[in-house]
Amino acid sequence: MTGPASSFPELTVLARQVDIEVGKVRARADAGGGAVSVEVDAFGAITDLQLTESGLRAGAAALSAAITASHRTACAAAAAAAQELRAPLLRDSRVAGAMEAFNQVPAVPETHLLRRAGRAPVDDDPPFGGGSFMRRA
Repeated sequence: MTGPASSFPELTVLARQVDIEVGKVRARADAGGGAVSVEVDAFGAITDLQLTESGLRAGAAALSAAITASHRTACAAAAAAAQELRAPLLRDSRVAGAMEAFNQVPAVPETHLLRRAGRAPVDDDPPFGGGSFMRRA
């Protein structure tokens, strides 16, 4: 078999390899003069957090700011590393074609639940003597 379908297994292997490598991405950043160190994965989840005694003594506001700053910096570094790993896959014409097709699919309209004002909720369930019709007596 030749054509786009014949290359699908090859693309699947490449995507799996990229996914495995992205899963290994870690980035670390320090803040507060080294009082805080945060490590994150490619998705920004914290995988390690180190706090020094001096960081704890700095107070809640300073500690919060240092954690936030180091997390933000680590996330940016991890995202850049993951993007670099994904680049060969994203440059593949088959993936680009799929992404283009995906972007052309019309968005599903949002659904909204409307409640009518001034109406009491209706209880459609008949009473079962305090029990349930699902249980056997």
